[in-house]
Amino acid sequence: MPPTTSLLALNVALAGAREGFGPFLGVYLQQQGFAPAAIGLAMGLAGLAGLAATTPIGALIDRTKAKRALLAVAVAAIALGAAGLVATKSLWLIALAQLVIGVADTSIAPLVAALTLGLVGQAAYGRQVSRNEAFNHAGNAANAALAGLLGYTCGLGFVAVAIVVMAVASCGVLLTLDPARIDHAAARGGEQDGRSTLRVLFGTRPLLVLAGSVLAFQTANGAMLPFLAQARTAAGADPSLTTGIMTVTAQLTMIAAALGAARLAAGRGHGRVLALALALVVLRGGLAAFADSWGWIIPVQVLEGLAMGLAGVAIPALVAEIMEGTGHAGAGLGGVMTAFGAGATLSPVLAGLAAQYLGFPAAFWGLSGIAGAGLALWLLGRGAG
Repeated sequence: MPPTTSLLALNVALAGAREGFGPFLGVYLQQQGFAPAAIGLAMGLAGLAGLAATTPIGALIDRTKAKRALLAVAVAAIALGAAGLVATKSLWLIALAQLVIGVADTSIAPLVAALTLGLVGQAAYGRQVSRNEAFNHAGNAANAALAGLLGYTCGLGFVAVAIVVMAVASCGVLLTLDPARIDHAAARGGEQDGRSTLRVLFGTRPLLVLAGSVLAFQTANGAMLPFLAQARTAAGADPSLTTGIMTVTAQLTMIAAALGAARLAAGRGHGRVLALALALVVLRGGLAAFADSWGWIIPVQVLEGLAMGLAGVAIPALVAEIMEGTGHAGAGLGGVMTAFGAGATLSPVLAGLAAQYLGFPAAFWGLSGIAGAGLALWLLGRGAG
């Protein structure tokens, strides 16, 4: 199998395994009787271990040739965490399972990026990332539909079965990647120049601006889907169908957005693609505050699909451009994904507190404002640079 085909198949398989319960966790915990703040805390804790691990994992990826083995371990850990999550009703044990899933999940993006860069090279990287993301979103849409169906017919606990199956499939696809075809020097962005990882990360101003903007992007965007699903569930909607329809709508839109991102970047650059993604999150948060029917919810989820599809291509491509020639591409992406993980951690905590004490509309307005701050940072920071 050609390596590019293996990469596409890998992204489809990983889609069903990498995030555990994903957006279904919020409604699953809601069914167990937990309050919004407790749900936000449990979901937020998933990112804590990832925050500590992502950058060191990225640095490790720059130095190791065992990239396939590391990815297999991460996928297996997610499957075990998902199985453990449904085996207990203790909030703290659920949080522990989420911590395991969080560490494993945050390692997957830099590992896939390194494999892609090592297999196709810098020149073809942006185009391949666009295709990777499109196939990943297609897998996510199929997985969300399956998870919603399982949740509706058998109970949300059976989502763990789908996660385990896709984890096994991911490991199978990894075996089709020939390790001899991976250029590990290209995978880390060239030969290292002797500077320490921390010096490179904190001394590269464009990378810091990107990390700050990504932090705002995910802080604003991360909790919108699960908390919008909770708002609809609280109004009497079926939790499995609601979350499934919302997720599939977004994921199908992401496919088109990811494919279009490469063409947009070819004419305007990946920086403008990220700016557009941030602007779409601002609009999405404002509309979500009024989303009390499917006529509002579907456009809100289309906006999520557009924003995530564009950002999913722009972020790794920008990191590869910024870190080219440093030999620290993995650490650079790890640093930016640490910011992404911090946003994923903050988002449900902030949204949960706002939803519990001020109501769901106030939570969405606040998230929209955070995205606006991220857009300003990206535009002004790049302009100053």
